[in-house]
Amino acid sequence: METNSKYFMKKTKLAVIMLFLMFCGMVQAQEKAKAAEKRQSSVQVSFYKKGDQTKTARVKVTAKNENKKFFPAQNAEVSFYVQNDKEEKLISKTETGVDGKASVDLPKDLALNAEMKYTIIAKIENSKTLEDAEDQGSIKDANLTLTAKQGDTTRTVTVKATEIGKDGKEKPIADVTINFYVERMFGTMLAGEDHAITTDENGEGTFSLPRDVKGDTEGNITVVARIDDNDTYGTVESKLGAKFGIPLEVDKDPFPRALWEPRAPAPLVAILSVIFTCIWLTYFSMFYTMYKISQDKNVPTTGKPPFELTYEED
Repeated sequence: METNSKYFMKKTKLAVIMLFLMFCGMVQAQEKAKAAEKRQSSVQVSFYKKGDQTKTARVKVTAKNENKKFFPAQNAEVSFYVQNDKEEKLISKTETGVDGKASVDLPKDLALNAEMKYTIIAKIENSKTLEDAEDQGSIKDANLTLTAKQGDTTRTVTVKATEIGKDGKEKPIADVTINFYVERMFGTMLAGEDHAITTDENGEGTFSLPRDVKGDTEGNITVVARIDDNDTYGTVESKLGAKFGIPLEVDKDPFPRALWEPRAPAPLVAILSVIFTCIWLTYFSMFYTMYKISQDKNVPTTGKPPFELTYEED
């Protein structure tokens, strides 16, 4: 009876161990399957032309997480291609940042199609963690030309928007919205409440700059005209420096002498200097006297005193 009981216990322990190992194996297999499973991804491409005429393609990559929600995909490799007829030519490869965004500078000699547009394709391909995805955009090259004019009571900036036609000549862009900004140290701010104008049939528009815009010490400001996220032209920007701002007044003495300022009043500095000088002179005098006493060889350290007291009797 006792032998059967021991045999049953051994079999039970063995079965429990086997079940535990099977459970661990299933968990590891599920984790490997999840790691091997690629996430659904999405690519959005946009275009930006700076004031120095350089063109940039920008991309934003998102991917689905465990909650089936899209989030910025970091370290995703994106390949940028330019389409030439039916062929695709690789421009560059780059990785996205923490915000899921990446950009690449475009060459100047991009191939144009019959509509005078260049087509850029952004792809995620052969990724270990993301499914293949791509997006493309076809953009016309546009230019903004700014001219400043100052009157007695007005300060205006005239903008002319043009594109290159099939004959290679510039032609005006009508009915396009252009926003105006003023450049600041950490970015741009709107140039006013009514900061947008629409170009006429000649591709021109005039913006009146408010008179309360502050400039540098000489009143200089940088005016920025921008076509924002246009379906045909993307984002196009141009800048112009003008003496349209209110001169910045610089305080001749930004840190006056005062108790609450970094520099204390001169009388207080003089008084404290005298006090601390007297204290240190006292310390120096004490140390010097002690040093002289220690160096005096005539002062006996043992034996009888150097003099005797005598008493005279009356």
